[in-house]
Amino acid sequence: MSHHLEASRNSCALHGALQLFEAIDGVVPVIHSTSGCGVQHYLGVTRLSGGNDTFGSPPVSSSNITQKHVVFGGGSRLREQLKNTVKVVQGELYAIVTGCSTEMVGDDIPAMAREGRDQEWPVIYTNTPGFGGDIHHGYHLALKALIEQLPDILKSREEIPSGLVNIWGIIPNQDPFWRGNLQELGRLLEGIGLVPNLLLGNGQNVASWQQVPGALLNLFISPWGEFPARLLEERYATPSIICEGVPVGNAASILLRRLTDRLELDPIRTEEFITREESRLNQQFARLADSYYRAGFQREFALVGESAQVIGIGEFLVNSFGMLPRTLVITDNPSESIQEALDSRLMAILPGYCTDVLFSEDQSEIHDVVRAGQPGIILGSSLEQEVAVELGVPFLALSFPLFDRIVLERAYAGYRGAAALLEDLGSAMLAGSKYINEAS
Repeated sequence: MSHHLEASRNSCALHGALQLFEAIDGVVPVIHSTSGCGVQHYLGVTRLSGGNDTFGSPPVSSSNITQKHVVFGGGSRLREQLKNTVKVVQGELYAIVTGCSTEMVGDDIPAMAREGRDQEWPVIYTNTPGFGGDIHHGYHLALKALIEQLPDILKSREEIPSGLVNIWGIIPNQDPFWRGNLQELGRLLEGIGLVPNLLLGNGQNVASWQQVPGALLNLFISPWGEFPARLLEERYATPSIICEGVPVGNAASILLRRLTDRLELDPIRTEEFITREESRLNQQFARLADSYYRAGFQREFALVGESAQVIGIGEFLVNSFGMLPRTLVITDNPSESIQEALDSRLMAILPGYCTDVLFSEDQSEIHDVVRAGQPGIILGSSLEQEVAVELGVPFLALSFPLFDRIVLERAYAGYRGAAALLEDLGSAMLAGSKYINEAS
């Protein structure tokens, strides 16, 4: 029996590539598709990720092909659009991304990119039809294009700093806290003497990507790091460390010790940094103690989001905050082998506890399993708020799509992110308890 997918949180490959390219200063995406692809990216992705909009965003060009180009081919239209874009929009790199219609027609995108490079335009390309995969697949394709094509177009002129670590696996906008999380991860690496290469957001530019081959290590903060980790190791022989979840709170200590051991860093410096950070975080816990017991914060929770968020936040809530994992929902559709590994890890967060783990991107199915679990608080996307209202429990919006909250540089990663999460979670519980008591 067939079943339609309701309100999927995973857009198409074209949008995944756009999100990556738009997060790099100096990169100008050139969409070769119909006008609706770019519009849908803005309406269906950008605007649903913590109050983002087009103001302050990089310019995006589009060939806006019509029915004529679908019938006879759109190569000439792309050639014209690329020429006009280079004239009008100043960029260090132009990245062609394709939609379903141009891929079905069979436009020769590599040839168009070569034509541009023959005219000394810095052009890369990636074939990203929506029918080929979702937003995570598009992220991989864009990474692959940058890693494989950029060194042949632009030569790095900067010296690679010693101790450079590339940070991967956080997809812009798909994680609404991506900017703040990257900044906090960078701060953690600096704390133990490393040089973080954030690659995305906050002034990261093409020069940051030109430094990728000279890194000491690649650090991946999501299960989606396996493919690019393998690609980078094959191309540059750079070793990698893959974390399945965003390190929140004391999980950051585990990561920093792993990095120290792997890279043979100064363990004394690492332990001194960890001690300072954990001490500050413990002070935040102490301040929260009265509200924690008075409002009964120890309760069952449902957590809905991408795998890196669910693992990182879920483990923190259980191990550091004493909460009980009733329902955990992974929405980013990982492969079966990754699902098996994640399922084992999630079930081990609180051994023996009756935790329901679901892998789904279907809103109806997600809401049914959350509703059936009868949690005491729900953490998820803005879509889960209606279930929280129905059950009369507190709610915290923290995953994509996020359309009723503004996120600028707030983070949930690391020690400072853990403190921010405690603030948001505690506020949601106090507000939710107030409304519940008034209603009763």
